Amino acid sequence: MWPEVKTAKEENRRELKLSGAGARKRFEENSGQLDETIFQLSALNLLDVNDSPLDVISPKIADLKHLQSLLLFRNRIVEIPAEIGRLSALKVLDLSGNKIERVPGEIGQLKTLTTINLSGNLLKEADLSALEGLIIINLSSNQLERFPELPLSKLEVQHLSDINLEKNQIREIPAGLVKQNGLKTLNVAENKIELVPQFLVKCPRLKEINLKENPLKDKRLKKLVEQCRSKQVLDYVEKNGHVAPANASSSSNFAQEAESDEPKGPAEIRPKITVLKPADSARRVSFSPEAKQLRPHVLHCIVRDFTIGSMKKFLQLQNDLHDNECGKREFATIATHDLAKIKGDLRYQADLSEQIEITPLNGKSKVTAAKYYEDLRQQAEAIRKEKKRNTYSGVHKFINLLKGEVFVFFADEDKKVISLPPLTNCDETKVGPETRHLLLEVTSSVSAECARKVMLALLKGLLLLDVTVTRVAPEGKKKGGKGKAGGGSSRVVYDKNAELSVEQVRLFDGDGNFHSVFPGKGELEFGEDENIDVEFGGC
Repeated sequence: MWPEVKTAKEENRRELKLSGAGARKRFEENSGQLDETIFQLSALNLLDVNDSPLDVISPKIADLKHLQSLLLFRNRIVEIPAEIGRLSALKVLDLSGNKIERVPGEIGQLKTLTTINLSGNLLKEADLSALEGLIIINLSSNQLERFPELPLSKLEVQHLSDINLEKNQIREIPAGLVKQNGLKTLNVAENKIELVPQFLVKCPRLKEINLKENPLKDKRLKKLVEQCRSKQVLDYVEKNGHVAPANASSSSNFAQEAESDEPKGPAEIRPKITVLKPADSARRVSFSPEAKQLRPHVLHCIVRDFTIGSMKKFLQLQNDLHDNECGKREFATIATHDLAKIKGDLRYQADLSEQIEITPLNGKSKVTAAKYYEDLRQQAEAIRKEKKRNTYSGVHKFINLLKGEVFVFFADEDKKVISLPPLTNCDETKVGPETRHLLLEVTSSVSAECARKVMLALLKGLLLLDVTVTRVAPEGKKKGGKGKAGGGSSRVVYDKNAELSVEQVRLFDGDGNFHSVFPGKGELEFGEDENIDVEFGGC
């Protein structure tokens, strides 16, 4: 028994490290293998063997059932045994700097694995798609000719945040990468990539990208890559990145068809909203007669699988709509909620302001509606006096709509007040970068048409949140010139495709009778020149 192993056994240690000249000598004397008694140390949670002549991982590695970190870097290992898949507690696997040529399928059984480092080996391909818990992947300095198969969690939140594929033979970045919602860092330096796809900017959290020393065709991009930070590179890719032809059906076709210099005409790009029918068990909203009398026009819908690439843009969209389409909240009010933070169905009710409690947006504790309203009114009054005006102006004008002591509100199944129109929505359900399903709310005291137009503008804004919109004059006309009747109007074009999945929400009265559903057919109508399609799926 090796002295290090003997000490670990006698002291019931949880960690064992073998390195240095003494360990190397023992490996050479044992034909490049570990002392078999190591596999009797069932309490081990870390095994670290580095810079040694170790060339074989024994199948008995499966006996170390509590192992959480297996660090076997800079050795002479040529093969990963299938038995490694039985290490059910393993979180970190580092086999970098060896001579491994393939990754066995059994590695997909390591469901708790968060970090895998196989850099500096001889891999030509790698399938890591079953490792749903991975956060960090390092496959740099191998012989990969294509992207590894990446994990895609069944959960809404994707864990994978860091991918390092530097110094390989990779030629293209696959479209499936946009499904990695948690990806923050991508290193594909020193590969054979010629075209950088525009869809990269659809990775909502991607902040760091390394494309250096690739044979990029875009000379301007190549210069940016070598001289500028990731933000400037991604900003350029968003506007000038490669867009694959519409008939590109696979990643293998992507590289071939991308060779074409023929640009995709902007008129071919038509953003689309798909309206989904709600299931029988889907969320619904009911209203009391008192609430409908005070603020009668109410619309809700759900946006499914929406990725917020920029919270700044998302918030700015709502601010702009409140200032313009909503007439600084006098005509209508918008609220957006994270659907996952709402329990059950919603009820639209009215009550005395002293009886309603809400944690206002960006607030730290609950306050009554009366207290929140009074604080807002005092703030508006102070501004009015400072400006020497007779009435409230600007953002505070809507306060005049609230006359009396009875306010309307929306509450969920737990009686949590999520919205207090037109004042505020609650902090508990606010939208964040992690949000994937949105509940949209529009209320109005003016008219149903006013509420519909505001919701239409909100949906359009979300659809085109990351799209550059340009109005183009008719062919043969100069920008700003007058077109002829019947065929001279300008049209809208887009720099990229976009889709939005909108689920209908049903509205019921206080007795449980069906009242209406939104959006119904004909309620999402865009001008012909806007080139936006609306499709009803199974409605």
